Amino acid sequence: MANHARIAIQLLIVLCVAHLTVDVLATTTVSLLPSMEKHLGLEKGGFLIGYIIWRVADSCGQMFFGYLGDRMRFKAIIWAGPLFSLFCFSFIGYVNSPVSMTLLLMCGGMGVAAFHPEAATTAGNLSPENRNRWLALFALSGYLGQAIGPAYGGSISEWLGLQGLTNNFYWCLPALTLVGVCLHWLSAKQEHALQQQGVSDAGNADRPLHPAPALQMVLLFVGGVFRVMPALGIPIVMSYLLIDKGDTIKGFVASYFMAGLGIGGIACAFGVGSKRQRLTLWLPALLATLPVALIGYADIDPWFHLFGKLPVAELFVLALISGILQGVAMPIFISYAQQIMPAGQRFASSLTMGVTWGTGTLVFYGAMAFFNWLDHLKGIFWFFAVGCIICAICSYLLHPISDYALARDEEPIAPSTK
Repeated sequence: MANHARIAIQLLIVLCVAHLTVDVLATTTVSLLPSMEKHLGLEKGGFLIGYIIWRVADSCGQMFFGYLGDRMRFKAIIWAGPLFSLFCFSFIGYVNSPVSMTLLLMCGGMGVAAFHPEAATTAGNLSPENRNRWLALFALSGYLGQAIGPAYGGSISEWLGLQGLTNNFYWCLPALTLVGVCLHWLSAKQEHALQQQGVSDAGNADRPLHPAPALQMVLLFVGGVFRVMPALGIPIVMSYLLIDKGDTIKGFVASYFMAGLGIGGIACAFGVGSKRQRLTLWLPALLATLPVALIGYADIDPWFHLFGKLPVAELFVLALISGILQGVAMPIFISYAQQIMPAGQRFASSLTMGVTWGTGTLVFYGAMAFFNWLDHLKGIFWFFAVGCIICAICSYLLHPISDYALARDEEPIAPSTK
């Protein structure tokens, strides 16, 4: 068992490196929507439809790959999908039509969508008894990537233009190659160790898909849509509100928020036990209401510069706090779905990591269009705040995991008649 546990830890590290790399790559364009519109010669909001199509295809594509992954195993998708995305995202500066830009972003998003269900399920199953903690560490690596990606992408765009994104090849290609080699090698070692212990690694692919509790899945989904909306909406809205401040400043705002998500992930990994899952799902969402509402009205003038470079101001502090309160519950959100649907964990992962984001994107852009029509874009932060309250209510109504026999691999033991 010691050898198997050591291999599992090594595999988790590889998956975290992969997640870090993928999310840096996937978020380089988060704060660049206005720059894309300028590159394409469009007016403000002219590429919004293409951006929406990309984000929805990216998020909802996870359901397809999750459903497929529960029926056939293809571990290479963990590095092959991101490799495909690398080519697509790096060349967006070389296309000059909205259709071509949309197709490149969609194809790149599908590569990212292919990665997440398989990688998240693999990470959770490496240590089922510590699923929350291991998923939190896996999520943390993604949050770190999301913290780096917007600032990195904004800096590259400001210095070299969108064509400068081809610099991704210098670091991303070696990282994904290393991930692929290590994943193949360690997976072979793990299968050998399991065979020696007489344990099958068939996974959940051959088990029937038991129906998850419908009401609980609805609550989880609705709460999830409003949970992720600030995470996807804040960087985009701020990129418009700060359009005159430059891509670097916009990238810093997104990076502070994503860094907060990472800090929340650390808190989840080391401070949240299985008995506090439901509490962690609803209480931080409720506490996030006020800081999320105030972000749009916060002052951006720096109080001081941390390490001489990182600006610290009211806006950045609120973004960081909001990110922390959001991030602490995200791994539990994924873990809860996996546990109430144990025979379809990839599908459950795609629902919480993909479909909620896709649906949230549609709701967010509908709200953004409404507040633009009112000529009061800052008002959308109050909409985000109401969403936090809805998320907290839905999460509070969820039942504890212990209530479901579906969360266990074995059938409930009948009472003795002796």
